[in-house]
Amino acid sequence: MERNIKLIVEYEGTAYHGWQWQENAPTVQGVLEAAIRKLTGEKLRVTAAGRTDAGVHAWGQVVNFKTHTALPVYKIMMGLNAHLPRDVRVRQADEADLEFSARFSAKQRVYQYYISTENTAIYRNFCWQLFQKFDPELLNPVAESLLGEHDFGAFSRVQVDTAHKRCRVEESRWFRQNGLWVYRVAANRFLHGMVRTIVGTTIDVARGRFTMEEFQEIFNSRKRELAGAAAPAKGLFFQEVIY
Repeated sequence: MERNIKLIVEYEGTAYHGWQWQENAPTVQGVLEAAIRKLTGEKLRVTAAGRTDAGVHAWGQVVNFKTHTALPVYKIMMGLNAHLPRDVRVRQADEADLEFSARFSAKQRVYQYYISTENTAIYRNFCWQLFQKFDPELLNPVAESLLGEHDFGAFSRVQVDTAHKRCRVEESRWFRQNGLWVYRVAANRFLHGMVRTIVGTTIDVARGRFTMEEFQEIFNSRKRELAGAAAPAKGLFFQEVIY
């Protein structure tokens, strides 16, 4: 009997060339599918809620796959973790309806980006260590201007495999947590490189490279070449998925 297994997966992206399977490079999808094959004997493809770039991490990536294994879900979780490298963990496993898709059933995806303004050994692989002075009072005015449905072409890679670049942002805010600056953003979809470019350009405003008016002009232009450089990948986490 066919079953649909839903996983919540946590991973450190430092050693991987992103989520998506590649023939000649280590990826998170690749090691997860290899673990499933070792556990069940089935060679299959998993579906993820979103793709993460090289060096990007995840607290709550959601994955589903169809299987004929009779193993109970708690043994699936335990068995996969036994076969996975230590930088990839299955945090939860459940049986879902056959119609459930980690990607297409999702209503919102949530990312968080972390910045440290101090030298740090513990968080060095998990944040952007930013030592230039910036005005934190400008962070949330920029973030709030992104709320709603807009074309985010100015903050995505020029070539994307989607029909359009419109996204609906439901949450966009900065806050302090454990001595770090955190940007949290939730949207129905994200474009390739979108969050990192938003963060990099926002910091450019806070450092005085762009004014708020110039930021809005960049946003409205839909031209990636006018925006700032993308923030480093290691500060970005795929936080959770809302269904």
